[in-house]
Amino acid sequence: MKPAGRLLPLLAAPALLAAAAQAQQPAQPSAAAFPPGEGQATVQTACAACHPPAIIASKHYDADKWAEVVDQMIGKGAKVSDADYDVIVAYLAKTYGPSH
Repeated sequence: MKPAGRLLPLLAAPALLAAAAQAQQPAQPSAAAFPPGEGQATVQTACAACHPPAIIASKHYDADKWAEVVDQMIGKGAKVSDADYDVIVAYLAKTYGPSH
C-alpha cells in the first residue's frame, strides 16, 4: 500500500466515530416545539405522536373547533383520557386560536 493510501483510513476514522456516537444517542421529543403553557406536555404526548408541531401551529381554531378536531383524532385512535381532553382543547385554543 502506498503511504498516502494508509492515511485515508486514519483520516476517515474520526468522522466515522462521531457518526456512530451520534447514532447511539436516543432521539428525544422536543416539548419546546410547542410554546410553553398549561397543557404543553399533554399536547406533546397526545398530538405530536402523530403530528409535527408545525401542522398544529398552522391551524387557528376556536375552542369548539379544536374540540371537534380532538374528537376526530380520538376517533382515529389518539390516546386522550377524559382528564386530559379539556386540558388539550384549552391549550390548543389559547395557543393556536383565531387571534394567533
